[in-house]
Amino acid sequence: MDGPAGQVRGDTGEGGGVAEQGPRLSAQERSRLDSLTAREVDVLRLVGRGLSNADIGAELFMTEGTVKGYVSAILAKLEADNRVQAARLAYRAGLDA
Repeated sequence: MDGPAGQVRGDTGEGGGVAEQGPRLSAQERSRLDSLTAREVDVLRLVGRGLSNADIGAELFMTEGTVKGYVSAILAKLEADNRVQAARLAYRAGLDA
């Protein structure tokens, strides 16, 4: 995280999206990331670091069931088949820091 709380590298500070990432992301991937809420970006960042749902819940003060709901929404929005694909996208977007 480089900026104020809730911002990630490349975030414009408006909404929860991740804007203007490096050339490692296609326009379609950037658009999908921009569709995420700020809280979904928080969860994706931790998925990208390899944390389990239980560990993400502890870190973000959520129940494991709530984390599962967020992960499902993230996978759907990113059109990812699984956590590994989402984690790879998070890494390429610079959300693993």
